[in-house]
Amino acid sequence: MFKLGSEFRTMISFNQKFEPPLGKIIHGAGQSPKQFKKYWTALGKYKPLIYMDYIKIGEIKEKLFLKIKSLYSINTNLYLQLGLNLKPRNMKEKCREIANGEYDEEIIFLIQILKDFKNPVFLRIGYECNDPAHAYKPKDFIDAWRYITKKIKEYDAENIATVWSVCTAFNRNINEVMAYYPGDDSVDWFGDDLFGVKHFTGANNPKIITEDFCNESEKHKKPLMICESSAAKVGVLNGEESWNTWFKPYFKWIKEHPVIKAFCYINWDWGVDWNQPEWGNCRIEENDYVKKKFVEELSKECYINYKTEEIK
Repeated sequence: MFKLGSEFRTMISFNQKFEPPLGKIIHGAGQSPKQFKKYWTALGKYKPLIYMDYIKIGEIKEKLFLKIKSLYSINTNLYLQLGLNLKPRNMKEKCREIANGEYDEEIIFLIQILKDFKNPVFLRIGYECNDPAHAYKPKDFIDAWRYITKKIKEYDAENIATVWSVCTAFNRNINEVMAYYPGDDSVDWFGDDLFGVKHFTGANNPKIITEDFCNESEKHKKPLMICESSAAKVGVLNGEESWNTWFKPYFKWIKEHPVIKAFCYINWDWGVDWNQPEWGNCRIEENDYVKKKFVEELSKECYINYKTEEIK
């Protein structure tokens, strides 16, 4: 067991790319440069190591350099967690076209730029692939995923780790999620997006499949990243109540599941930064009590913050 004061975290390792040392959890955040900078400043010496961003197929050549530049404007040593949307702006997925080589120029450009970036990159190919509102077809998604990962290997982009990223809140049956799994040989990490508090406090609710997904991650010997999370419908403005309702059970749940090796927090006021006001203001720096408790949590030895230690 790995002791954390009065807390314990069972040690488990899968020897996957950029997996942290035993008992450790990488700290990341996003998902806009402006709000990342505020979060970065607010947390003092417990800053995030991972910077989150997104890009769409069809816009890679136009926007990827700008996104790397935004990261560099904060710090040149940050790791990148990049969500690659396989749907252009018209939201019609291009999985079949990608697998047929029709987007090779863009895919190769993406891989080469990320390879030149040199820092570790967690690439979320077709993130939230199981979203029923904009669902990919499982076979086409898997074909596109495997095609892209084959290209990554062809171009020896050793600094890219692939993250198979879903949102378990969209489904009630783990088999519906696993239908999108591309296979152990092309996946480095599992990923889940968690927002509603019930998804990490509802272990006894048969409709909540978060626990099943953790079990699948361990079964396939893949570390699990919480790729997106935010105190949805709770926010930070109620201070101690906000902390006890969302943040405290969130971090408790992470530490109770040793398969979880990284988390990323979205530091947004959802009504201002995104057109979703019902999710509330989740910016850590905008409530002194929540910020204090958040920093206290990140000061624990299980977290890998910026410059805490290098990951091999």
